[in-house]
Amino acid sequence: MDSAEYPLSRSPVVRTRDPEEMRDALHTVYGATGFSVANSSDFQGVANYLVLPNIGLGFCGYAAKTVVEFPEGDFARLQIGLKGQAGVVLGTTTTVPVDEQHLGITPPGQPSTIIFEPGFEQLVLRIKTSALEKALAALLGAPPRGTLLFDPTAPPKQPAAHLLRQLTMFLADQLNSMAAQLPKPTLIELEQALIMTFLSAHRHNYIELLESSATEPAPLVVRSAEEYIEANWGRPVLVEELAAQTNTSIRSLYAAFKKYRGYSPMQFAKSVRLRRARQMLLEGNPRTSVSQIAFKCGFGNLGHFANDFRKMFGELPSEVFARGRRLK
Repeated sequence: MDSAEYPLSRSPVVRTRDPEEMRDALHTVYGATGFSVANSSDFQGVANYLVLPNIGLGFCGYAAKTVVEFPEGDFARLQIGLKGQAGVVLGTTTTVPVDEQHLGITPPGQPSTIIFEPGFEQLVLRIKTSALEKALAALLGAPPRGTLLFDPTAPPKQPAAHLLRQLTMFLADQLNSMAAQLPKPTLIELEQALIMTFLSAHRHNYIELLESSATEPAPLVVRSAEEYIEANWGRPVLVEELAAQTNTSIRSLYAAFKKYRGYSPMQFAKSVRLRRARQMLLEGNPRTSVSQIAFKCGFGNLGHFANDFRKMFGELPSEVFARGRRLK
């Protein structure tokens, strides 16, 4: 196993053939309480892990059959199988399969035993319970009246589950290749998108409320949200914050944007940042560059920035910057 080939390899935890070294890493980093290997002579394990404010994102792989036990946690855990098979044992009778076709979820406050078959590899997403509850309140427009309870045996809801998998893999790729460059606003907004999508992708005791028709606010709410985005374009713009500022739920806010504008609040935020970037490019400041301007405006991936810029303005950022330099 070559850990350099795996997701999040820039955030290594352990790469070892020693089961005891793996046991120690699982205990100290992930809080595992049990660990066993079917055949220690065949053992090889690798783990990478990165912690963000509200989520943890990791990768692990085992060459030999491995069993890991976890206590109750103040987070939900999502397992995305990349290769091979695993099973998550919840309680005494429930086993949730994890492979390339099946996402595995462990609800908050639920102890679990994970059985990794030989050659299994996965991405792991941990989301704090407090972040899930905060996002749920923003989606509903009011704090939930009871504990958020997930059903780990229910099939994930499509297409949200597919989007959740893609978002998680995208974020892992971005963090691995651009950990020193990803703008803070982009990182925070991606983190929030993952949390919101997680709530939409899995069955829980509030899913029917989330799927019910949202109350549609007046057009004035949309304009108020747009003004707030324009005034705060240089920092993370969270939909939770927009909902609070406009005194409505996230679902209602999105419904109003779709009806009155034909785009989402986040699409509007991107357009505002693109316009700001174009303005800076036209200034032609010789002490800056296209990449520095992109980063300042919240774009961490230069390829995506160039594509989005060309779609909106019909020319590349480099062309606008060159024109600005000539005009100078």
